[in-house]
Amino acid sequence: MAADALEASERTVWRWLAAAESDETAAAYPVARSRADARFTVTPEVRGLLALWRGNVRAVHRELTARAARQSPPADAPSLTTLHRAIRRDLTPGERAGLAGGERAARKHDVFLARPRGWRNQVWETDHMQVPVLVEVDGTARRPWITWFTDCSTNVITGIAVTPGDPSRESVLAGLRSAVLREEPYGPFGGLPEKVRVDRGKDFLSRTVTAAFDLLDVTVEDLPAYTPTSRAPWRA
Repeated sequence: MAADALEASERTVWRWLAAAESDETAAAYPVARSRADARFTVTPEVRGLLALWRGNVRAVHRELTARAARQSPPADAPSLTTLHRAIRRDLTPGERAGLAGGERAARKHDVFLARPRGWRNQVWETDHMQVPVLVEVDGTARRPWITWFTDCSTNVITGIAVTPGDPSRESVLAGLRSAVLREEPYGPFGGLPEKVRVDRGKDFLSRTVTAAFDLLDVTVEDLPAYTPTSRAPWRA
């Protein structure tokens, strides 16, 4: 049989014959990939479809085939095998996992400056964030700020404080109070952490705030400034 003579499977020989009907290069060099296969890469369009279909390659292939058929004249769509090959080649495992399962799934493949999980209340992190919504404060539309504390082991927000204006040491202390207390209306998460990481904010390093941490016997870790060539460990 031809498959035995070529030391290939029968399925592979049939694939070569099908490719030879539409590609002269494939007819002359059956073992080589066809020109259409070699050209195909994961384009922004394909990335968008992968995100839309949450990493479902078969669904993306159906969409690409339908789009190619609607063109005038009809265009060639990549085969399902070619699409799988391009995705494996052009996307990292983290990107593929993220398209299918979101950011949390992608982070499982991200080992850059990864930190050990640790245990509950071993390390907290804190920061300010301005909320992208407008609220009315004394007749004026403002974007409020949230000061939050989160437990690195469980990813639970242990305490927050919302302020209509710029955050300050008062908002840090209010957020810390809601994080430490566990009775109603606070808790059930919270308590006393062993360490709190802060992102060099002057509010977190003010004398009043550091005195409060000292009183609670909590170590404060002031992270180094962010640079384009390095990332803070707590953001990994």
